Amino acid sequence: MLSIGQWRRRSTDGLPDWWDWSLEVTGGGPVVFEEVRLTTSRQRAGLTGLYEIQRMVEQSHGRRDGEAAVEDVVRAAGEWIGDVGLGEMARRLTELAPIVVRLELPPDMADFEHLPWELALVDGQSLPGHGVMFVRDRRPSTAVRPAAAPHELPPNLRMLALFSLPWTAAALDLGAHRAVLRSRMRDLAAGGADSALALDVRTRQFGVTRETLGAMLDEPEGWDVLHLVAHGLPGLLSLEKADGTKDQLGAEDLLALLDRARGRTRLVFLAVCWSAGRSTNGGAVPSQRGGEAGRTVRFLPDSLASAIAERLGCAVVAMRFPVRNDFALHLAGSLYTHLFRYGHPLPLALHAALTDAARDARFGAGATPLSFAATPVLHGATAADLRLPDRLLRPMARSRRRADAAGILPARPDSFVGHLQKMTAASAALAVGSGTPGAVLYGPSGLGATTCAVQLAHDHREAFDHILWHPKPPGYGAPAPSHVTPVDGLLEQLRVEIPQLRGIPGDLSSSELISRLARLRLLLVVDAADRALARDAGWGRFIDELALAEGPARLLLTSRTAQPKRAPGLLRVELEALSDGEMRQILCSLPRLMAAGVPAHQILSRAGGIPGELMNAERSAGTSAELEEWIRQHPPRIRRPIRRKEAAVPGGNI
Repeated sequence: MLSIGQWRRRSTDGLPDWWDWSLEVTGGGPVVFEEVRLTTSRQRAGLTGLYEIQRMVEQSHGRRDGEAAVEDVVRAAGEWIGDVGLGEMARRLTELAPIVVRLELPPDMADFEHLPWELALVDGQSLPGHGVMFVRDRRPSTAVRPAAAPHELPPNLRMLALFSLPWTAAALDLGAHRAVLRSRMRDLAAGGADSALALDVRTRQFGVTRETLGAMLDEPEGWDVLHLVAHGLPGLLSLEKADGTKDQLGAEDLLALLDRARGRTRLVFLAVCWSAGRSTNGGAVPSQRGGEAGRTVRFLPDSLASAIAERLGCAVVAMRFPVRNDFALHLAGSLYTHLFRYGHPLPLALHAALTDAARDARFGAGATPLSFAATPVLHGATAADLRLPDRLLRPMARSRRRADAAGILPARPDSFVGHLQKMTAASAALAVGSGTPGAVLYGPSGLGATTCAVQLAHDHREAFDHILWHPKPPGYGAPAPSHVTPVDGLLEQLRVEIPQLRGIPGDLSSSELISRLARLRLLLVVDAADRALARDAGWGRFIDELALAEGPARLLLTSRTAQPKRAPGLLRVELEALSDGEMRQILCSLPRLMAAGVPAHQILSRAGGIPGELMNAERSAGTSAELEEWIRQHPPRIRRPIRRKEAAVPGGNI
């Protein structure tokens, strides 16, 4: 444990100019002391710089040379801490490495908690690089009782991963983040007889509102791990409102939501910029008020991370500075692997994840490694010793997906890339309170409208009591299977499948039946609606009436055209060709094409931003001759430039 036993603050500005570190090593041994006195203006300026580091990093990010500027700020702070702030204590810690350092500070020195002591440079390397991991040991203000006895907990580890991107926020490729994280977790859950993990992972990307989060946290089994990816500012986190716009939550509102996880959740991972930063810049440094006899110190407000750790009584991994999306994903995947599969305690798992990142070419010497190492922060009294799983697990039988009136809801896509702002807009239209009866996802064949609809249906399962999927009808000109029209058949099945519609008179008019449907929490997805409309004119009347009826029911249509004559109240969402970067992400997931050895540009130039064409190429890659024939039949396409506001940035800041 690292603490401060004695200190003195200047009466002029309230900053300490003398303190005495004490290090107590678990298992015995003498307590080590290190006295720090700031006797020169240069030394005092160094401490002021630590308090100002958040503001300086924020300003540097707005510059053209932002990453290099941040590195300069962080390196200057690390040099001062290693030379002055910790003094010889920094080298002493490296001699004890690997070591987990619990930082426990007296209330009157609580402002030191937010300062980046682990940045101390020893022999040119920060303390985490030497294997010294800090934990801010913020203990709950009141005792946190377990939500359930160990034998009452589910026999599988439960993880809830939420990805919030309001449509008014900067575009960010959270789809790739989500897909890769799900894939990594599936790998951990199916890692062989000796290393498989009983892991239940739930993800949600679109429509992450307070109500959605609250409903998920209310599930009786609870969640061991909450993984949250969102935009953030110091002391603020952005979820979505019902209309898809930004909903900024401060610590108080966020804690009110998360309070239901108190005593149940073990770990919260905040892949959120500034989530470990001070909640306000305030005056940047604490000030001294009152006379010499009764001095009190005004402390800066807590960070989101420390507030969550204190309230929930759990471990929190959070981000001190802005964090790149690709780095957050790499860090999380590696940390969960070391935590879940190798059984490392949380600090060691984080150290291993940082080491893995340092070896990655994307985050190595050319990508500001010091500032990356300074970004993740551990909070919570349980963080130092946390191991997951923390109980005996056994595989659980997976529940069957809910059947709908017209067939089984297709499985959630294994991966989902692109169309982020389009999906956010469509998700907002489906939300309760949006004032919109639904949406039409349209665009040329192969752009993935069906995949988008499946993803949206799964993402909104908590918002609806019934999700009914009407599959693609046969192609144009195919005869109807019976004298009963598809619409009449659907309405009849709705009577059977939905309990609220059972027992109603059989001679009820279709208009009255549709009116009753509209009053249900129902999502009806009509795939290839343009084909359905061509086969049966009754679909047009049905769609128009349901879209006009008042109630929480929603319509989601996929089509090759916008269907401008049908239900004008539906939001039209036009899907466009994906960017080259997004297409490369899909290409990397296709094993035949990756093994074929054909240069990526030859495939991508012919696919023209249409993911369906990549799927066709994958199916044609059984042999070299088949793939060569596909390439011959598909000349390179001329691409329209992607509009800048639509282009998501895989490595952008969260």
